[in-house]
Amino acid sequence: MVMLGAHVPAASAAAPSLTWSACGEKISAELQCAKLTVPVDWSKPDGKTITLTVGRAPATGAAAGTVLFSPGGPGGAGVQALSRALPHFAGLRTRMNVVTWNPRGGVSGEHLPLESCAAGPAFATPDSRREYDQVLKANAAGVAPCRDAVPDLFAHLDSASQARDMDAVRAALGEDKISFLGNSYGGVLGASYARLFPQRLRAMALDSVPDHVDPFAKSERLQYEGLEAGFRRFVRWCAGSSDCALRDADVEKTWQAVVRRAERRPLAAGTRRYDGDDLKSLAYTMVSDKARWPKLGEAIASAAKGDASGFDPQGRGMPPRVTAMLAVNCADGFRYDAYRAYRAAVRRSAAISPNFSGVRENAWLACSPWAPKASNPPAPLPAGKLPPLLGVGPVYEYPSVRAITDQVPGSATIKYDDVGHGRYLNAGDPCVIAHVDRYLIDGRLPAPGTTCPSWPA
Repeated sequence: MVMLGAHVPAASAAAPSLTWSACGEKISAELQCAKLTVPVDWSKPDGKTITLTVGRAPATGAAAGTVLFSPGGPGGAGVQALSRALPHFAGLRTRMNVVTWNPRGGVSGEHLPLESCAAGPAFATPDSRREYDQVLKANAAGVAPCRDAVPDLFAHLDSASQARDMDAVRAALGEDKISFLGNSYGGVLGASYARLFPQRLRAMALDSVPDHVDPFAKSERLQYEGLEAGFRRFVRWCAGSSDCALRDADVEKTWQAVVRRAERRPLAAGTRRYDGDDLKSLAYTMVSDKARWPKLGEAIASAAKGDASGFDPQGRGMPPRVTAMLAVNCADGFRYDAYRAYRAAVRRSAAISPNFSGVRENAWLACSPWAPKASNPPAPLPAGKLPPLLGVGPVYEYPSVRAITDQVPGSATIKYDDVGHGRYLNAGDPCVIAHVDRYLIDGRLPAPGTTCPSWPA
């Protein structure tokens, strides 16, 4: 069992302080809010600024420190997320203040006009250079309204800039060191902070996070391996469940036949038609949510008969990428710089993932051609300067979480033995919460190989 260093009291009085007051309507009365002004461009501290909303759930007992929390997204509004999930933090708050913030360019709409930035490039699956060039033009047009509305801020939405915002919050709190809890894309913020400010981290827990330490090609491979592991769980469930419409069928064979059929001739879903790549992307979200497995079985069974409406019961079609979120992804290196790189990635995924190849490529292709070279690409952590980390990963995200935690000696990663994204924030999993709270409060890590069982039982 590894123990972290004790909380170090605040040392600097030079940073601006925070003035706390009620957060307002639709936010728990237990939360307090404050405003913090930060530069748009951290390389120009005297230039344009934005104001961040910071939220705090004070410790209910004697406070031993502060945990900074990000719900992910990117762009997730931390104040709203913490307010909704406050009961999950009850144990942590017995000893720790929990602080969060609404990030620059996020879904709170405080810094970007949501009417211009809520939708961007449409989902696209080019199979030739001509189609690729057409997609590039569409991507640029889809992003332009948001980028043109706030060009200075749009150019500085990367997670490294946001990590500097995080350190400004730390300083304004008067904390010399901070503990961090990152959910989902919050792991990219955590990795970015660890690279920039390793001396400021007391502890860091990462739940269901993507890999932002390895080269992009490797992180994609880990994502596909995890997705295939999740799909195998669905297949096994289907074979033994009366709730699965494919219980007596070869699920994987049936699914792959549906995809091939849709590629030859897109399947009808109301007034829309979906090709194989569309179906894989729609099924992707269903695989990762166990509550939707019965619907996924029904959707595949119906698609085998020519009706794809089960994948899109509202008939909304493939949603466009959210421009503001996409700008973060692109700046963080989740992107392809040319057609050749895109096609190489498609070939790699076909070899790794027989059931979902192309899903990730279709998503990250939307960064071309408008996004400049990634300003915050994946990179290793300064392992020797960091405390041991704690990771949490469901079966399909466990490899990505391990990619980060394995970089720092003495770290531990809990495996949740099922699918289900965000075990602490989203699920309120008592096993995960107990381990994370113990680590963030007392610095005690679980034993190597610790697993949390499927919950609820």
